[in-house]
Amino acid sequence: MVPRRRKAGKLKQPKSETIQCPKGDQLELAQVNLDKDVSPSASSPPFAIHSERSTAEQHVDLLPFISHCSLFPLGYEFSKQELISLWAAQDLFTASSRQVENQVFASLLSDEVVLPSRVFDGDIDGVPDDVKHLSIDAKSIKHVGFESLERFRNLETLFVTPTPGFYVDQVPRDLFLRLKHLRALNFSGSHILELPSSFGNLKLLRYLDLSYTPIKRLPDSIVSLSNLQTLRLKNCFKLDGLPEKIGKLTSLKHFVFDILGRSGSMPHGIGNLTSLQTLSNFFVGTDDGCRIVELKDLVDLTGSLCILSMENVSSFEEAREVDLSNKKLVGLYLRWSTYRECDAVKEEQILQYLKPSLDLEELEIASYGGFKLPNWFSDPSYVHLVDMKLYNCMNCECLLPIGKLPALRFLLIDGMDKLERIDEHFCRDGEDQQYHAFPKLENLTIQYMRQLKEWTGIQNGDFPWLNKLQITFCPELHSLPVLSSLDSLKRLELSCCPNIKYSREIAHVPNVFIDGKKSLVHLKS
Repeated sequence: MVPRRRKAGKLKQPKSETIQCPKGDQLELAQVNLDKDVSPSASSPPFAIHSERSTAEQHVDLLPFISHCSLFPLGYEFSKQELISLWAAQDLFTASSRQVENQVFASLLSDEVVLPSRVFDGDIDGVPDDVKHLSIDAKSIKHVGFESLERFRNLETLFVTPTPGFYVDQVPRDLFLRLKHLRALNFSGSHILELPSSFGNLKLLRYLDLSYTPIKRLPDSIVSLSNLQTLRLKNCFKLDGLPEKIGKLTSLKHFVFDILGRSGSMPHGIGNLTSLQTLSNFFVGTDDGCRIVELKDLVDLTGSLCILSMENVSSFEEAREVDLSNKKLVGLYLRWSTYRECDAVKEEQILQYLKPSLDLEELEIASYGGFKLPNWFSDPSYVHLVDMKLYNCMNCECLLPIGKLPALRFLLIDGMDKLERIDEHFCRDGEDQQYHAFPKLENLTIQYMRQLKEWTGIQNGDFPWLNKLQITFCPELHSLPVLSSLDSLKRLELSCCPNIKYSREIAHVPNVFIDGKKSLVHLKS
């Protein structure tokens, strides 16, 4: 079974590449969500989710069922009854009966939202030589061998799915000399250690997924795959670097990886991949590595981007040239190495010029060495920013008026060792005293603040939606703001804060935990 989502209608769809497959009784595959993993069931049931036409063409009563089908990840296999049971669990049937259930399923089958899926159980003798799309599990591969696939000369899609207890770790050297028409290849979750050099013969390949494999290196011949659009290397823990000429993959639109083994660097040429829409990580190199300016021309980037080894950015001019503000990123994660010598002023200048676009929803900073954060961190124009995490900003001596952010729901401040006082400037600046600070914040965590002694400055009406407050390892903290005004507070957690006294002042908080234990005694501000 393979899920496939509609490209039109009112459903919120992930941005992804769609592999067009011909209709027929063979297995049809499509890429629908590049961030989800393939997890087919062991039973290999006989249906798949599929869609090419607009939801507007469907009867309105089917819309909830079509929407529910869009949740399934690529390669998910299921039986008819399993899918019906899931619909019933969500009360999608207004009048449930076996007849109604069968009618809904039949309608989706008729409209090709659901398709029969051919899955092979070790015996592929009956599979026609001209099959184009094939999903086969590791157990079957062990039984029949890769050599048995060589007769499928027209194969366009090959998914080798994992099977517990059966491991695929080698691919015959000449396999890809025969399967030249492959457009989609998925070995995710297998034990593949390397791909043969014949891999470079797959000139039509558009989609390659090697995620969750122990592969150590990619063949240099991969750079000759001029049609490759999607390359997934998620959780490839043993991967030791990328091909030096990866910049030749100019058709690449989605590049997902998170581990680069011992090298921790990227080759020159990423900046040539100007079609990129998804780039999960970018490692800034030194003089002989990949510079941050290579991000400059990647103007189509969307989704989330993590930039690592930020200490290798040489100047604010480099940061300014990147121009993150013209990239519609919804998530930005900037990470410096933990153990290094800091140039605080230089890092302040660099961070100032890495201002993202106003589409930003999540922001995370780790091991930043500047004395202060840039003003754009508290710019109320970021109306979509809901999550902010500040880790180990060891030199920061003050906080910005983050309370001005209108949509912020989650805030974590961790490891600001030089911060001694949180005051009214955390909630508001001197220009406007009228608004309620943190109007949408639900969860606030303050932890590992070794020098923090005092927290003041909350006014009535601030934090109107705060549900959880967690303060951990602030050994010098002795003063909290008047928490009795936080009517919405439902959970307060304090750990390793020995200088805070207790009383009944916050009896309205139903759940108070002190050092991990629920307390019947309450705090005194």
